[in-house]
Amino acid sequence: MVKVEILALVLVSLVLVDGTSALFGGFQPIKNLEDPHIIEIAEFAVKEMSKNIQTRILKLKSIDQGRYQVVAGTTYQLHISTTNIPDVGSTKYEVVVFEKLGSHDKRLVSYKPINA
Repeated sequence: MVKVEILALVLVSLVLVDGTSALFGGFQPIKNLEDPHIIEIAEFAVKEMSKNIQTRILKLKSIDQGRYQVVAGTTYQLHISTTNIPDVGSTKYEVVVFEKLGSHDKRLVSYKPINA
């Protein structure tokens, strides 16, 4: 009886809300890159990056691609474009932000420039 309940729990965890199957904890595409929360995550990343890159100020230009993973919180992996101030150039980055489950505590895990 216990084995059947465990198997049922595992099967339920493999089916996502939208009906597609994936392994629990796997990365899923972000369907709406214009969602206000996704924009908040990207803006947080840009703000944190600007603290580390002291030679210029970065401003979010666009969110080009994104995916997320839920395991004890949500990890967002985004491809973003930034405007560089004062040189007015544009740079694309891959950023990874972790948001703790049940709170809005965020941490910039990593960022790196990517080729267009």
